[in-house]
Amino acid sequence: MNTHVLIYDGYVSFEVMLAMYLMKTKGEIITVGISSDPVKSYEGLMVTPEQSLDEVNDGDIEAFIIPGGDISEIRQNEKLVLLLQKLNTDHKYIGAICSGVDLIKQAGLLEGKKYTSNDASRTATYEVHDNLITAKANGYVDFAIALGQMRGIYSDEADYEETIRFFKYFEHV
Repeated sequence: MNTHVLIYDGYVSFEVMLAMYLMKTKGEIITVGISSDPVKSYEGLMVTPEQSLDEVNDGDIEAFIIPGGDISEIRQNEKLVLLLQKLNTDHKYIGAICSGVDLIKQAGLLEGKKYTSNDASRTATYEVHDNLITAKANGYVDFAIALGQMRGIYSDEADYEETIRFFKYFEHV
């Protein structure tokens, strides 16, 4: 199970770290940048993407995660918009959190679909609709756990419940 994660200058790494951790239990995490140049997260981490948008093969992507952050520099990136539209057409899993939701909305992926965002009129912490999962920034734990459920990473209901208890309620299992 390959999970690709978009990274860009100003992305918020904490919003996707748990999702990456859970997805890593069943496959590889591949970071994707607009270019191959290193980027700096909001928290100050310098990260070099494994692939650029020019190098990524959409056929290799099983899930694509978009963290929030300062999307002003990537909002109008045509290659990114086309990739998101192709992934959606191919019913690949797409997860977006915080301002990452704005990117998939701009790409036209949310029309007629149930979703949440940081917009005050959207009250849910996270929403799942078909192949899409969206979340508010503070919904990062629910986002990660639900993405894992969508991807079928839990061995059974007990494993799923244990993950919830551990990561959401801090219960030692």
